Amino acid sequence: MKNNKLPIGYYLKKADNLLTEGINNIFKALDINRLKWQILHSLTDNKRIDRSAMASSLGPFADEEQIKLSIADLIERGLVQQIGDTDIKLTNKGEEFHQLCFQKQKAFRLKATEGLSQEAYFKTIETLEKIISNLE
Repeated sequence: MKNNKLPIGYYLKKADNLLTEGINNIFKALDINRLKWQILHSLTDNKRIDRSAMASSLGPFADEEQIKLSIADLIERGLVQQIGDTDIKLTNKGEEFHQLCFQKQKAFRLKATEGLSQEAYFKTIETLEKIISNLE
């Protein structure tokens, strides 16, 4: 019996592209980007955070200027507010917006794993972890 499957890299890349596209479409529909989502999500975990601490935690994803501009946009939109000289926090509108975005992402993740048993999902994760470990 002949195996008609493509190499694993094809499936990894295709899945990554589809997952990224789906999340980006959610962000686009809500007029945010991944960086703004990370800022909002960080604020839900921390409630209130110093701008420099935010810049430090998001440093791997964006430079300080991009973070500063993203925070300014979120403030202008009424999703984040300035507290004192350095701290920021979510507004009530920001909390509601975060929940909306989070629910849409959650629904998308459920769609991505539809038809997979929990066992199959965790076996896939274990397999990917092993591939990563082998290649690192």
